Amino acid sequence: MKNKDSIRLVIVGAGKAGELLSAEILNDKESTYEIVGFVDDSVSGSINELNILGKISDLRSVVVSNEVEEILIAIPSERGRVTRDIVKKTAGLKLVYKVLPRLLEVLIQDFNEHYLKFVRLVTPEDLLGGEILKSDQKEITDFSNNQTVLITGAAGSIGSELSRQIAAHRAKKIIFYDWWENGMFDLQNQLLELYPELDCEFIIGDVKDGRKLDHVIETYQPTTIFHAAAYKHVPLMENNPSEAIKNNLIGTKTLAEIAIKYKVEKFILVSTDKAVNPTNIMGATKRAAEMMIHILASSQSTTIFCAVRFGNVINSNGSAIPTFKKQIIQGGPVTVTHKDVTRFFMTIPEAVHLILQTWVMGKNNDLFVLDMGESIKIIDLVRLLIVLDGYVPDEEVKIKITGLRPGEKLYEEVLVKEEEVRATSVKKIFRTTNYMNFDKLAYLSNLNLLIESIKADSLNTEYPRNMLKEMVSTYKPSKERK
Repeated sequence: MKNKDSIRLVIVGAGKAGELLSAEILNDKESTYEIVGFVDDSVSGSINELNILGKISDLRSVVVSNEVEEILIAIPSERGRVTRDIVKKTAGLKLVYKVLPRLLEVLIQDFNEHYLKFVRLVTPEDLLGGEILKSDQKEITDFSNNQTVLITGAAGSIGSELSRQIAAHRAKKIIFYDWWENGMFDLQNQLLELYPELDCEFIIGDVKDGRKLDHVIETYQPTTIFHAAAYKHVPLMENNPSEAIKNNLIGTKTLAEIAIKYKVEKFILVSTDKAVNPTNIMGATKRAAEMMIHILASSQSTTIFCAVRFGNVINSNGSAIPTFKKQIIQGGPVTVTHKDVTRFFMTIPEAVHLILQTWVMGKNNDLFVLDMGESIKIIDLVRLLIVLDGYVPDEEVKIKITGLRPGEKLYEEVLVKEEEVRATSVKKIFRTTNYMNFDKLAYLSNLNLLIESIKADSLNTEYPRNMLKEMVSTYKPSKERK
């Protein structure tokens, strides 16, 4: 029988973390929790005199028969599939879901015997992604200590996490570069509060401004450039192709040539899986930028050029998940473009950690592909988000199918047909081989024509689109695909 003043709790995971969490709760005289027991797939018996009531597959019946109100997931080494499975199995029961976070979330702290203070509500990030051990960080810290780093797009979703992690790894000096004043203001306040001794500069500037970039690189002499500045919103770029080309392609070319001029040691281009067999302007410009980097890597030995390609990151600026959350809060409907659309997902900290590992291992002309895990149906993810917010999907909050948007794919790919991958020393990072077989002289000739045409008439949308099709042979706008 439920005590009216207590919250009945089941703990998923009877390992060390679950044992310590249950002991803390039991020893806290002011705790409002009443632990009914554990569920665990590999342990039986009891922990701290609390019974293991079954496996995760039994969770729904355990919850119903014990009048459980909250689930606490105490498996910090697991995420993604396990969390999705737990939420899916208990959908409609209107539970509160809490979790002991990944170790990476407390990068500048250490878990100790007081695990309970780290417990928080399950977020969309917990439904996706995997684990990165803190032991993996040491090589990056050792490498970054002597580096002067320039980060373009520093206030963006990827750029700001790059900024935070590189600051945490104590780079010698960091130059943060972005046009977004408000984002830079927030980033500056956050980093200087966390790292008051950080040697850094916050510079408002545009990657399309070659003179400004030249001055910044000449002044600060960075040893590494992370190029994360890009226009990325697919429908917006479909209607503004010249702006996408100026920022994503010409901006990359300008920055990379200045890097060579000032003998920057390493240049990392942050790319995207939308560059693979692109169906939209944004993806085509990112593929063209990869090709530009390849040409420069092949034509000189001053600067090491690498590119890193990965898929969707959770809760990035303008990504779908914040939109879904807003629609759920408003009572629905939640709009999904197609019932079969799938995407790869990774958390921003995971993606950035892997980018930093490519920084350490990267050699000239490397193109790295990140293992994004499994592809997930967007409609299934939406249903889980509705459950997390305490509603019953398709009943209390409806889902509406709206149709694919211009340039949108049903699924994303990470490799061009001709590309092959081989493993690196890091589990989730692969190098491509047989990559970038194209006519470089024709590409450069077409690029010059494209630049001149945009200078002459930036309002023309058909010529730049057609020229990109000439430059990127795998680019086929979605309306032309059969």
